[in-house]
Amino acid sequence: MSSCTLNKIDLVHGVSNLKNKSKLIILNETNKNSVRKILGPAPIIDEKEKRWTYFEVRESKSKYGKKIIYINDYIEIFFDNYGITKKIDFYDLNKMNYVKFSKEVTKSLAIEDSVAKNLLNSTRKRLENARKKYK
Repeated sequence: MSSCTLNKIDLVHGVSNLKNKSKLIILNETNKNSVRKILGPAPIIDEKEKRWTYFEVRESKSKYGKKIIYINDYIEIFFDNYGITKKIDFYDLNKMNYVKFSKEVTKSLAIEDSVAKNLLNSTRKRLENARKKYK
């Protein structure tokens, strides 16, 4: 009973209160330094596309111990060559449901699974287990 609590357990990942803080960023006016003051250092920076990405995930546990994500905000801020914001894409939990992901499977460049590969892997595992047994 010592680990039980009546208070809500709230785990926060990323920038707290991202939705309200992102409203302070003004297109074609706010620069990188101001964004850094408002949101802090960017966890994901893509120099090629001049894009900074921030996120906020808040999760709680139900009374049965199941994880419940109730806030999942994600923002991408694009900058021009001078470091001024030119585009802001904001996604929340409702918009995330409409994002379409590719169904294609990436083909591995490694050796494909074959009978010979499986046989060699199982032999290697047996040798490793035997070596551990006699140490």
